[in-house]
Amino acid sequence: MTLLLLLLMAFQVTGEEAHERLGMAMFALFLLHQWLNRRWYRALFKGRYGLLRIIWTAVNMLLLGAFLITAASGMAMSRHILFSADVWPGIYWARSAHLAGAYWSFILMSVHLGLHWGMVVGRLPAGRRGASLNILAVLAAGYGLYLFLTMDIPSYLFLTTQFAFLDYDKAAPFVLAENLAMMSFWVLLAHQGYKALAGLVSKRWLSLLHPALTLGAAGGFSALLFMIFGGSSGSPW
Repeated sequence: MTLLLLLLMAFQVTGEEAHERLGMAMFALFLLHQWLNRRWYRALFKGRYGLLRIIWTAVNMLLLGAFLITAASGMAMSRHILFSADVWPGIYWARSAHLAGAYWSFILMSVHLGLHWGMVVGRLPAGRRGASLNILAVLAAGYGLYLFLTMDIPSYLFLTTQFAFLDYDKAAPFVLAENLAMMSFWVLLAHQGYKALAGLVSKRWLSLLHPALTLGAAGGFSALLFMIFGGSSGSPW
């Protein structure tokens, strides 16, 4: 799914028809992923919700929502697989939703991967967990942040622009490498941020702030949902 995500974000490399086929493959894997994690859904209403579990669950639910919106809007605009572009009324909503949803899915899936990064690293051979790998990860993440800002990705997230500006002249390896660098920034941020927060939560004094932090997190995620799906304009891009 991570590999497919990188390819899906490289529309200028794959072209429209391949983009749709990759999207359908991603959707199939998404459904399989949900089925494989069905016990997680059954446990949602069980047990105590601490701050870390709230953050973990919120990221998963936001990713679920962003992915479903991206998939639905993509299917609505399909010209090669579903041939629905001339059937759905008001197709402009799909274009706007797909632009924002795709980039939110990219970020949230990267964060989701970062939250699981300890498990990923734990499966690497011991010799591959050295300082050189950590330095490379930090450099890649820094370059990813630079690209994220210079490419003005926030304007896509909040639809302050209705157009995705893609460089069709850039070679495919460079496009994929840039997407990987931006992904690495969010993976590293989520992994290190979660580790730091877990350390703080273990402090006894932080337990006094738990109710306020919980309400703040819930309010923040609610505001984020409104900005994504309630505050965007309906103009086509």
